Amino acid sequence: MTDLGALIFDFDGTIADSEPFHLAAFQRTFSEELGLELTEAQYRDRYLAFDDRTMVRAFLADREAEVEPARFERLLEVKEAHYEALGASPRILPGAAELIRAASARWPLAVASGALEGEIRPVLEAAGLLDCFGPIVSAEMVERGKPDPESFLTALGRINEALPVKIRPEGCLVLEDSVAGVGSGRAAGMRVLAVTNSFPREALSGADRVVDSLEEIADTDALAAWFLELG
Repeated sequence: MTDLGALIFDFDGTIADSEPFHLAAFQRTFSEELGLELTEAQYRDRYLAFDDRTMVRAFLADREAEVEPARFERLLEVKEAHYEALGASPRILPGAAELIRAASARWPLAVASGALEGEIRPVLEAAGLLDCFGPIVSAEMVERGKPDPESFLTALGRINEALPVKIRPEGCLVLEDSVAGVGSGRAAGMRVLAVTNSFPREALSGADRVVDSLEEIADTDALAAWFLELG
């Protein structure tokens, strides 16, 4: 059996209710720049959990639209400008702050997200949660976004830099809200707990456990005991 050694959190949709801001920013960008529509259902079912670069690349490929490299970079810049113009100050999702504070007193915590660092840190700081985390691995820090495992493995590597006894992937618990994120955590060799903030329970069945709110796992003793029972 393996003890729980570290928790690695996704950000959008797991800690913060920020996906609606990203969707609105993408919708405005694609409508204004390309004359193309992106629906909420399309975003949720196909693109949620992708970093901006992967999302734009997939969106264009799905619509058989080709753009020059400079135009591609402009789409990313316009999307980020729209996100900032929306005054994005997402609320912290139920149970997240309580779990983060309790868990940080017991284990190393990290963030591994497809969001940009500038979108993550201000929200955590405003909520008084930034100091609870060690590494924050954002989209610009990795070459391959989710569902590739790079972001989670990078976060674990940075956690281990400060530890005399290294934590192995099987000693990590990933907390995610998306199908792609669950797959990413699994590919990293980590255990995964999914929360139904963005997808229905049945879509997240690849996780070791699915909860409807992080409030359900605020008891860190119970969380540690459950993890140990996984074997």
